[in-house]
Amino acid sequence: MVTGSSMPGFAEAFNLSKQDQTTDYSVEEIAVTTVGASGTNMVNVLWPGEEADVTLHFINKTSVRLSATGIAAVVRYGTSVPEGDVWTPHIFKISDEPPSAIKVDVPAGGSQDVIVHPAIGIPFGGYALIVHLPQHGAVFAGTFVRTVKPDMGRVQFPTYALDTTWDEFMNEGVFTLFEKLGIKGMRMGGPYQLKTAPHYAQDMDRLDRYMQWAKQHDVTVMLTIGAGDDMRDQPLNRPRTWLSPESKMLDTKDDRAWSPEYDDEFQQWTQTIAEKYGWPGGNLNAVELWNEPWEAVSISGWGADIPRYRDIFTHMALGVEAARKSSGVKVLIGGTCSSSNTLDKLFPDGSDRFLKWLDFASIHYQALAAPSLIREWTTREGSYGPVRIWDTESWMANSEDRVAGVIASMRAQGQSRTAGIFDGNVYDSKNVKIGSSVYPIVQAWSPAAAVAATQKFIGQREFHQLLFQNGLPWVFVFDGLPKVDSEKSDRDDGTVVVMGDLTKLYEPARTLFRSVALRPDAKLTIQNPGNEFVLYDFYGNPVPFTGGAITVPLNGLGYFLRTNGAPGSFDNLLRELRTAKASGYDPVEIVARDLTQPVSQHPALRLSLTNVLNRSVKGRLTATLGSLTLNPASTAVELKPNETREISLNVLDGQPDPTNLYALKATFDAGVDGSVTHSETMHVNTIVHRTITVDGDLSDWAGVLPEQLPARDVDVSLTEKAWLPFKDRANKSSSTTAASVAYVAYDERYFYFAAEIPDTTPDPGMLRFATRDDDSYFYPDRVTSLDGKEFEWPKSVRHYSYRKNFDVPSGSSEHDNVQIAFNVLDRKPWLSHPPGVMPRFITYWDTDYEYALNPVASAYGGGTEIWRLQAPGIPRKHFFPRQPKSPIDGGPVKSGKLVVRQTADERQVEAAIPWSEMPDVKRRFDAGETVKFTCRVNDNKAPAHELAAGRSVSKYNGMTFHNDWETHWANELEFGVER
Repeated sequence: MVTGSSMPGFAEAFNLSKQDQTTDYSVEEIAVTTVGASGTNMVNVLWPGEEADVTLHFINKTSVRLSATGIAAVVRYGTSVPEGDVWTPHIFKISDEPPSAIKVDVPAGGSQDVIVHPAIGIPFGGYALIVHLPQHGAVFAGTFVRTVKPDMGRVQFPTYALDTTWDEFMNEGVFTLFEKLGIKGMRMGGPYQLKTAPHYAQDMDRLDRYMQWAKQHDVTVMLTIGAGDDMRDQPLNRPRTWLSPESKMLDTKDDRAWSPEYDDEFQQWTQTIAEKYGWPGGNLNAVELWNEPWEAVSISGWGADIPRYRDIFTHMALGVEAARKSSGVKVLIGGTCSSSNTLDKLFPDGSDRFLKWLDFASIHYQALAAPSLIREWTTREGSYGPVRIWDTESWMANSEDRVAGVIASMRAQGQSRTAGIFDGNVYDSKNVKIGSSVYPIVQAWSPAAAVAATQKFIGQREFHQLLFQNGLPWVFVFDGLPKVDSEKSDRDDGTVVVMGDLTKLYEPARTLFRSVALRPDAKLTIQNPGNEFVLYDFYGNPVPFTGGAITVPLNGLGYFLRTNGAPGSFDNLLRELRTAKASGYDPVEIVARDLTQPVSQHPALRLSLTNVLNRSVKGRLTATLGSLTLNPASTAVELKPNETREISLNVLDGQPDPTNLYALKATFDAGVDGSVTHSETMHVNTIVHRTITVDGDLSDWAGVLPEQLPARDVDVSLTEKAWLPFKDRANKSSSTTAASVAYVAYDERYFYFAAEIPDTTPDPGMLRFATRDDDSYFYPDRVTSLDGKEFEWPKSVRHYSYRKNFDVPSGSSEHDNVQIAFNVLDRKPWLSHPPGVMPRFITYWDTDYEYALNPVASAYGGGTEIWRLQAPGIPRKHFFPRQPKSPIDGGPVKSGKLVVRQTADERQVEAAIPWSEMPDVKRRFDAGETVKFTCRVNDNKAPAHELAAGRSVSKYNGMTFHNDWETHWANELEFGVER
């Protein structure tokens, strides 16, 4: 994360180049008093009409008296995150505001406190205070925001929350800032300490102080429980890193899960915390177990096995249940920072044992991938209802221009709580120590103004729908807040967020309509004859309009639309939006589907045209497909508003291309509404009827159409980068420009697959997972620290700390293996989409059967292994060491056949999977129906490649293959079956 003076553009925006910066003196803000409605101190947040008195502490760093008259300059500024780097905001100047005179007279080596009255502008946004003293240089003194005034009062389940800072920087001002910005929720760390720990009382006093401040300032707290720093509850009485093969500790992240003998005390501790601070008497509304407790290694001190997590989670849940019973508190139970982690840790055995305790599932960095589609979670019954989806750390909106769009789209995914912004990009808290005095100061960065606006205009409002379910722009509709003394929403208190382009917020391949181009001057024109509607920018500033119409720029920024609250005004707004004119978009999106029969059978090229506009379009579609002749090659098309229509262009004539690659160029010319051309390499996708001898000799495949995988590398996902920022990925670079080629066939007994894969970096092979020694992944009896000290694991404690990273059958993109997947069932385990949005808006369940084709290293017996990763009835899981098993589960396909051969520059894979493994696939084959199929080629030294990568019919979809946190392309390529 990049914050403060480390942000690019800082020196340029504030005129603080190296030659301008002072070395003669330093300045520290030590006090601020707000003059106006709130009358607050400690916090650099101003509501409309408020002013600030700021005390600056000057230190003369020279050996002579510093006497000068200068200025306290005010610079209105903003921040913006460039595309592709969500963690690096750049600062830019908007304007210079009127300066204030400042006079100092500081003795040599001495100090002086000076009160200034900075001229903070009226518009909402960020303002920096820069001190300039002639002949002595300039220095950054602080940052303020002016914001909308929020809705006051506490909320049991806030829809937005921000993190606390580290304990050394915490003070009451942090809670005051939350209150002034309208932030109702907070994620706070809560380390469990033994009662006998030397600083137990100190830790509990600190937690009590924070919770009292939270209640005083109407901030509701979710407590993330982790380990304390007293090591007496740990095996070996210390954290446990990974080990070398010789059992010597390495310099890695470590495991701090306490010994099971302390679980009962932890349960009582949890009960006490919930009883003392739980809602409604206190402001604690939820507890979760650990921050990012990833398997084997984590940034936050988790490195224990799944059974250990389940045991501790159980004790946490029992503690909360006891508090609910004894004190009537309403505290939710949850975790585990990702949907895949929740499924792997709590539900791998196929049972619902933990469902009663999963009041919320927390997630981190699951962009357009919220787990709001899991049927069992959405239909859970009980006092706390369905499982809530809480994003507790997805720092993807770290500049103000992204906040409205990110929060609106997160809510549209079915998240009832969002995060979105790193706390360090919102505020900077200090406890300035001068002599024996401590001065708490909390400065606010410009994104704070956007957070306040989003809280004011979205806040606790329920997401209702995307106004355009099959078109653009992205118009997010939120219902009004309930009226006073009523549970019914105020219809005319609704909010609309308009955004032109979601690809500016998320990886483009995650979004629908990613291919629709947008001109820089794109706009949405909304008629406003009665002046009922108001447009606000992302800071909450009203945007002026003229001529009885509002113009909304269509870009990557989110804009708020509200009404004057008059009866019927919100319905009027929605009606005008439905007919508002969008300009600057391509008129249609073109999606192309492969041919599913050989060229000789004159198959149809199917093109789906979606009118993204809310008005009818007429045009002419013209297409060419390599050297093939299409009939018709051109046709007139008229589309209703937001209509999708499939146009079939039959192959009339032409010779098959032996590469099975056909260059498509399709153009839709809509005249005044614009023209769009789509280009894509198409295939003939046919699964031939042929019996193959699986022996590694691919001569049996002669004449079978090749399926060339796109050369496009499968990128490392934002999710994986965020979860494992310390992982070394330096060795992953494309080693060849040649493309992998796959072949598919079948007979009455087997489905056959083969691949020719360019590979000059052979992999020694993988484990044989059928005989994996799970205990070998965990600590032995004796280990040695880096400094040579020997430690012995307690004999009465199960060995649960990982000694090395896990191995899983998918290969985790670290081995030379192949994965294949079928999408054949109409009813999936998950719902197709959350309420109010269209299918495929977020990650969805597409693959029904998935297999890993793995080479086995000679150290594990050599040969190969086929592993069933997914099939109907198997819980979604990754097959970690010691992961509980399910009655229906993955495992080795012993009746399958697999041969892997490696030459100097090529890897050859040939496999047969019996139909008994995939009865639902076989039924479609027998019925002569198409199937959807894809494959993934992994490489130990190069990026993976997938058959569907970059295809218009596909998009990023984490559920297509294992592992869930990696980038995958949706399983949407259709294949015909040769009869």
